[in-house]
Amino acid sequence: MFIKKYLLKYFRFFRFCIVGVINTALNYGIYSLSIYAGINYLIAYFVAYIIATINSYLLNNFWVFKDKEKNHFSKFTKFLVINLLILVIAEIGLYLFIDMANINKYFAGLLVIPITTTLNYFFYKMVVFK
Repeated sequence: MFIKKYLLKYFRFFRFCIVGVINTALNYGIYSLSIYAGINYLIAYFVAYIIATINSYLLNNFWVFKDKEKNHFSKFTKFLVINLLILVIAEIGLYLFIDMANINKYFAGLLVIPITTTLNYFFYKMVVFK
C-alpha cells in the first residue's frame, strides 16, 4: 500500500514534468516563430502563453491529476487567474531583459521559463489541483 501511494505520487510528478516539457516547447516554439515572423515580442509571448495555458489546463486536469469533477468552471477560473498573473510577471521579465538589459529576444524567452515554471507548479499544487 505504501509503495503504491509513493509510486503514484512520483508518477504524477513525472507526468507533470512531461506536460511541462510539452507546454514549454509549445510556448517557446510559438514565441520564436512569431518573433521570426516580425511580431512584437510582447504580443508574441502573450499569444504563445495563452495557447500553452489552454493546453496545460487540459493535460494537467485530465491526464496528470485525472480530475473527474464535472464542474470545471471554478477550477478553470482559478487556473486562468493564476496564469494571467504569471503572464504579467513573464511580460515584465521580458521587458526588463530585452529593453532594459539588451538581452537577445530569443534568449530572454528562455530566461523567463524557470520563473514561470516554478510559479506555475507552486500555485497549481496549492490552489488549483490541491
